[in-house]
Amino acid sequence: MLFNACVLRRELLDRLRATQTFASIFVCAVVSSVLVWLRWPTDSRLDVVSQGAMQVFRPLAYTLAAAVIMLVPAFPATALVSERRSGTLSLMLNSPLSRSEIYFGKLISNFLLATIIVSVSLPALTACYAMGGLSISQRIVPLIAILLAMSIQFSALGLWISSRASSSDASLRWTYAAVLAVVVLTLAPSAMIGRVEGWQGNMARWMTTLSPAGALRGITSSQSASVELDLADGWVSYVIAAVVSSAIAALATLWNLSPYRSDRPKPTGTMSQDRKTAARWFRRLNFLIDPQSRKAGIPRWLNPVMVKEFRTRKFGRLHWLIRLVAFCGIFSLLLTVVAATGTVSWGVARIAGTLALLQISLLVVLGPSLASGLIAAERETGGWQLLRMTPLSAVRIVFGKMMSVVWTMAIILLATLPGYLVMMWIQPSIAPQVQRVVISLVIATLLVVSISSMISAFWSNAAAATATSYSVLLMLFVGTLLVWLARGKPFGHSVVERVLMINPAAAALAEIRTPGFEEYNLTPMCWWIGGVISSICVLVLAVRTWQLTKPD
Repeated sequence: MLFNACVLRRELLDRLRATQTFASIFVCAVVSSVLVWLRWPTDSRLDVVSQGAMQVFRPLAYTLAAAVIMLVPAFPATALVSERRSGTLSLMLNSPLSRSEIYFGKLISNFLLATIIVSVSLPALTACYAMGGLSISQRIVPLIAILLAMSIQFSALGLWISSRASSSDASLRWTYAAVLAVVVLTLAPSAMIGRVEGWQGNMARWMTTLSPAGALRGITSSQSASVELDLADGWVSYVIAAVVSSAIAALATLWNLSPYRSDRPKPTGTMSQDRKTAARWFRRLNFLIDPQSRKAGIPRWLNPVMVKEFRTRKFGRLHWLIRLVAFCGIFSLLLTVVAATGTVSWGVARIAGTLALLQISLLVVLGPSLASGLIAAERETGGWQLLRMTPLSAVRIVFGKMMSVVWTMAIILLATLPGYLVMMWIQPSIAPQVQRVVISLVIATLLVVSISSMISAFWSNAAAATATSYSVLLMLFVGTLLVWLARGKPFGHSVVERVLMINPAAAALAEIRTPGFEEYNLTPMCWWIGGVISSICVLVLAVRTWQLTKPD
């Protein structure tokens, strides 16, 4: 038997008893019902020929897909690492239960939970069909199959990362980054090389089948629209690719769950002072600044909390920052090479819009992973008690912690600017637009850091704070774009413009004249709204931190 009923029952009941699960199911049901209600015809006539039902089905499909992306990976990402940290995973592995029973019990329980979340949208899908002009076999059934395949794929991916991670917040960070890579980055090779023959084109098209974006676009638009990026020909290809990738992830997870691998001692390594003199000098030149060095004291003009964050946080160490900066710089320049050589007839404006989207995606992925644990991780590990005993004020603690994230995000943001400089050299007329795009990205950075930091102050668990931050930011940056997808019907131009006012990513796309956003005037009002929201979040964070510094 692949799974044990006891493991399945335990996992499923734990998920169903959680308040977050009920809230997720309720929100999905309400949003799907509201989308249909806004477009329901008032004359009681079926629309068999026109695309009235498709104008509701398209945003509903993308909304459900976004819900799966936001909600499904969070549970498996912490399923195994939390068991390991609490010591129950070793007990389960040494019990009569086999590895496959433990794994598939957790996988199937998460899949059943995702099925419940998807099932609440069935009344809305039925209403779309009742409006007329919508085929069950070509639209509704493929959508349900895609959503279920996404649930299996992301659950298997989260469990695999959870089996390798050392902490719950790190597992959540890497899981959401992997999900973003599967959904977005797998489309990049096909988008860059276009429709070419040979092994390069076959490999790019094969990578495209791993992403649900092509399958969703295929069932929500005409066939000609899916050819632009050379997306998968049908949803069946994605379902097969999702099942195959899930099977590979399952085998890798079962291999990691071996009791012999968990009992294997870790290598002790070599201390820096025990190395030869030449090796120590080489390490100093390689890292430039040793993050663990304590040779000099912290000067009075420097915030000690910020120094502590840089010295103890993994992404604060210089070699990680160098890797991130190098990746961002190379990728941005690669896009400009595509624009300059004419490999794809996109034009500079579209390349700049793609670069802005990638920058926002990078900020949304890295920002919560850095900021959501600023307060929650300290409370979880007991370090907050040490901060309370120091003479530091709440404002100094908040400023130090936030600046450690702001400087990291600023370095990453600056690494992508060479791409814009090359585009300005290719087409000097876009220089004012690029300046406004950079301002929008700065506002987006402030929003990500302030919202994630504020959420961190209200949780005592880093994993819960990280999951909440990702959900809120995805609703802010992705959820507002769902309203943009439903522009015209049911949402008018003024409604869409007001909703996009709170999304700096939409402002950046509007300034760069990305197709579909050029008709909206979002700046400078979007900057003022983003600044006000960031200020309110920082104020709430300071007040909450002041409360936490008081004696119990």
